[in-house]
Amino acid sequence: MKLLKEKIHNYRNILDATFEPSPTVTVICGENGQGKTNLLESIFLLSGAKSFRRAKDREMIGKDGPTFTTIDASFYAQHREQEIHLSISEKGRMASLNKTGEKKAAELVGSFCCVVFSPDHLELVKGNPGERRRFLDTALCQLSSKYLHDLRMYTRTLQQRNILLKEARNVSAAFDLLDVYDETLAASASELTIARRVFLEQLRQKAADAYGQVSGNREALSMTYASTLFQEKESTEEAKKRLFATRSEDLRMGYTTIGPHRDDITMLLNGEDARSFASQGQQRTIVLSMKLAEAQMFESKLDEAPVLLLDDVLSELDENRQTFLLERLEEIQAIITCCEPNFIERKTGATVYRMDHGQLEKVN
Repeated sequence: MKLLKEKIHNYRNILDATFEPSPTVTVICGENGQGKTNLLESIFLLSGAKSFRRAKDREMIGKDGPTFTTIDASFYAQHREQEIHLSISEKGRMASLNKTGEKKAAELVGSFCCVVFSPDHLELVKGNPGERRRFLDTALCQLSSKYLHDLRMYTRTLQQRNILLKEARNVSAAFDLLDVYDETLAASASELTIARRVFLEQLRQKAADAYGQVSGNREALSMTYASTLFQEKESTEEAKKRLFATRSEDLRMGYTTIGPHRDDITMLLNGEDARSFASQGQQRTIVLSMKLAEAQMFESKLDEAPVLLLDDVLSELDENRQTFLLERLEEIQAIITCCEPNFIERKTGATVYRMDHGQLEKVN
């Protein structure tokens, strides 16, 4: 999978830009705050996912131009060249693929896939469980339209159930309604948990291998999925039983206390909790290993490598880890932001662009 060309209009501080990356490594250099991350964010939106910076749609529309943003891109995937037109306006994010009718941008899922790695992703190790759930959901939504459907169904039902739990005393048919919600919630929860477990089990070994290579096999990384709903086998019936068993607690608390929205990934380094005991360097290496493993997972499932977006990551790594990462970029399209491109250019022969106050210029 390769991004061939992207034209951006009125996106954050980028009024107009045309970007034609190398099929291998491209560097976007420049001082901080010039728009480098904005460019990567615009590319990530082509996957149909939300901003990896968790920005709202209106925050991505430029303030000095019209009240909308457009992104037009051509890319190579599934053995052919394809096109995406994406717009952001008061209607939200809308998109069309290969000049078909305009739909919600989420309908792009599975068409153009990319893996992003930014300094904020250090929260994958040291942050709250929501960061790790978001990692799983973002990856799986790109790989599976079914997962996206199940996640939407679960989220919608969970919101309705939580509202009812808060208002149960004032609703005469509260328990009958909870039975209905639990049926739908249990089915979605089972599907989500199975998909997450399978994905993490496959990712776990790839990430452990990558971490071992970086550390010279002096340290061992392991990960397991920690479900709040299922002890062993996932099933709709088991989920319904567990939801019913915790209903009194849920009514007391006013929200649903167990389910995929409360699950976590346990990360251990040499048997110790990485969240508590891993150093900054070890945390960075764990995230790097997870992202490389994620890219491998995409390639094995899609039969083509995703586009890799690396946002100011090398400055967070020592030279050995930088070299390790760059050596892993063979035969994959990588777009990297940094302040100074010399090291990457020397190691990879990268194409270099410079970003200055939202103006993008090709250097070589």
